[in-house]
Amino acid sequence: MAAWVGVAAVVGVCVPLGLAVNPSALTTRVAFTCFIGSIVIVGWVTLNGARRATPEWLVRHVATRVLRLRGRRPRARRELAGRITVLGDLVGSPRLPVREHRLAAVAWAVGLTVQVRAGADVDDVAQAVREVGADLSRETTPDHRAAITAIAALGERTSRSLSISDAVMDVLFDLAVQNRAAGRHQVAAEALDAVVDAVSARLAEITPSQQVLTLVILPRSSADPRRAQATKAELPSRFSRRRTIVVPPTSSNRDQHVIERVNELTRQPVSVADLGQLLADLVPDRTTGQRLNRDAPTFGDQSYELLESTVDRMIGVLTSPTPTSIGWAGGHHEASGFSTDVERLGNLGLRLYAGHRYSRSDAIETHLETVAAKLIGTAAAPPTPRDRTRWRIAHLSRRPSPASMIAATLQDLAIGAFEAGYDRRALLTSRRLLSLATTSAIAGDHMSTRSYTEAIYRFINRTTYHTGSTAVAERGALIIAGLIRESDDLRRALPADEADPDDPVSLLRALPWQASGFEFVLAAAAWQSELRAVGWLRDARPRLPDPTADERLPSAIREEAFKELNLQLGGADPIYPAFLLLTLWADAVAARLRGDNQPASKLASYLGAYLADHLAELDDHHQGDWSEPDEPLPNDERENLDDVPGPQFDSPQLWRIANTITVWAQQPETKAAPVIPAAKEGARHLLSLLAEAARTPGFQDWTYHGVTDAEDSSVVVIRYPDGERILLRDEEAGGRGLFSWGYSGDGPHTLAEALARHAAGSLLRCTDCFGASSIARSLIVCAACANSGHRPGIANFTMLLVSRVISSLPREAHTPSAPSNVLWTLTRAELIRSTTGRDPRRTPRARRTPDDAPEPSPAP
Repeated sequence: MAAWVGVAAVVGVCVPLGLAVNPSALTTRVAFTCFIGSIVIVGWVTLNGARRATPEWLVRHVATRVLRLRGRRPRARRELAGRITVLGDLVGSPRLPVREHRLAAVAWAVGLTVQVRAGADVDDVAQAVREVGADLSRETTPDHRAAITAIAALGERTSRSLSISDAVMDVLFDLAVQNRAAGRHQVAAEALDAVVDAVSARLAEITPSQQVLTLVILPRSSADPRRAQATKAELPSRFSRRRTIVVPPTSSNRDQHVIERVNELTRQPVSVADLGQLLADLVPDRTTGQRLNRDAPTFGDQSYELLESTVDRMIGVLTSPTPTSIGWAGGHHEASGFSTDVERLGNLGLRLYAGHRYSRSDAIETHLETVAAKLIGTAAAPPTPRDRTRWRIAHLSRRPSPASMIAATLQDLAIGAFEAGYDRRALLTSRRLLSLATTSAIAGDHMSTRSYTEAIYRFINRTTYHTGSTAVAERGALIIAGLIRESDDLRRALPADEADPDDPVSLLRALPWQASGFEFVLAAAAWQSELRAVGWLRDARPRLPDPTADERLPSAIREEAFKELNLQLGGADPIYPAFLLLTLWADAVAARLRGDNQPASKLASYLGAYLADHLAELDDHHQGDWSEPDEPLPNDERENLDDVPGPQFDSPQLWRIANTITVWAQQPETKAAPVIPAAKEGARHLLSLLAEAARTPGFQDWTYHGVTDAEDSSVVVIRYPDGERILLRDEEAGGRGLFSWGYSGDGPHTLAEALARHAAGSLLRCTDCFGASSIARSLIVCAACANSGHRPGIANFTMLLVSRVISSLPREAHTPSAPSNVLWTLTRAELIRSTTGRDPRRTPRARRTPDDAPEPSPAP
């Protein structure tokens, strides 16, 4: 423009003055023509300058120059840096029109990403981000949603740089706090969402991946039929493809395509995902601002501290759940403000689990539990009127309560942890739900109690019940068992007179039946929990006072035992019916000691009538009166066959126990503690039974692999014959860092205990009492197991595992061809043979039992 003004001055002033020296008609005409031309030039320059002296043209011009300078030679970096500085000033000034501000923010993010990729100083880029954030925070009426999106996308793309990530998170959080304090809750919510995006990207970089169940390279079996197919699929395919020549587009065409794509993107509000995809396409290589050392000792500490500080910040601006609540820094914002903040915290944890990132910090679950406990304390009074017709369900479905929102978030976190393979974290999260349900029940908050109990049930139902995998069912059974061990207080606080199938009492009783193949064992454990809740059994936890034990069972528990016995007596596993029978028998013994023989007579009449009918049905089935149809029946016909007796398990030992109870009840003068009848080889030593089972053709064998994970923790992976894998865990679902082999403190013994129980399996259970003698409180005696519930020999098995197997396991791969993370491999049969020895005559066979207990007849 200055050049054209100079041309106008020369043409309109200098030329006419020069021609005026020798005036003539021709020179006069030329002079007037030049003067008019200069006027036209000045007018055109003025019009063009006025058109370009607008924010729209300035933003578009600078953005276009930045996009065209992308990927140029190093000599253009200085010009690019200047243009990016101008764009930063424009982004920091939200007085621009909305679309132009959007274009400036996108181009600014692209320019900074290009600079980082080109090797620019990351501290300068971080300072540029902080300057833009400072400019945005000075405005009293900002409209900087595009800037928030650009900063978040930049933080995701440059997540490897510590300086840039810190700057991005500080700026975004300051904008969120400022907007929430000013009442601009929608902008504050977008800024907090951007914080979650940036923090998630940073955590994905600094948190080690934990994919032991899916990524551990285990040696293939020689009999695996898929090995040949996989080998063929892994061959290079470059020999079977034709060679194609790719002609790259010219620079001008490529720049034009980028400009058009940016313009198309900025026509609508930009999301972080769309802008992140644009940055990934324009800058395909990962940024390398600050390379992280993956072997640094503070690698896990960075993840821990980042997650802790982020959650603390987000809890500090949490909105109020109700308009009348006080003491919440975020104030109250609509009905969805609190729910959105809680859901945002849950998304932060779910992104870690979805990326198979395991953080040692459980700050999200801890803070959510604290907030929920605070709500229980403030919402317990006044009490809510009882809902008999369930008319509140429609209202709650439209507007969830704060307790239901926290319950759903913790439930999703537990599901995400379980699906990622972190069973220990899933158990701890579900136990938080259990503790919240207990606190709500004690406080009388029935709505919260129901919400938290339903969340536990949905977590188990969605992860364990709807699965055909035996390994997943085993993992779910371990979590259910861990929940049952902590459910005594909740059962004690819940009312016993509710009969709704969806109430917390019914949901707790339905919990064990979600793990296929383990339901009867879990039901027996849940029954023990109910007995502890009513004071029949003492609480094994020393930190809690023992409840006052009554000598008799409550009437509700007795009726529940008879009801369950009617349903489960012919089940596939006699352990649960045995627990119910021994409970009623022990209660009858306690009543007889107090001079009351009525419970014994009732139990005898029940066993004489009801069990006789069941035996008749079983006899009819054994005689061939019932047979499975050759073809699957339609649903309506199969529903009509519900009353037809199906193939039921007939346990001779269970009938011996029932007959013994009947004989004992018919002798009212007997005051001594009755003895459970002995089963065939019921007192055999565990090692003897394992040695015999290992030589059986149908022996179930699986493989144990000693593995080191990403944090150099000792992990044992179990691979079953069908290829499914699980981690070896203890009773509390712990499996990382607890086990070790060789000579290193308590690790080998802890590993031996877990290996012994897993390798023994169901053989560990006492076959005389099915493990139920522990609930008899010494009122009934099991001579085979001394009321311990398991066979003798588990201590010997553990000790032999430590001395003969675990102490000699290698700490490094013993063969050059073995994968680097698999240190040792042993099968279940090899473990048993190593501990029991090669000579079966030296294996303990049986233990002496009293001979004064005659074996009763098999049926009453």
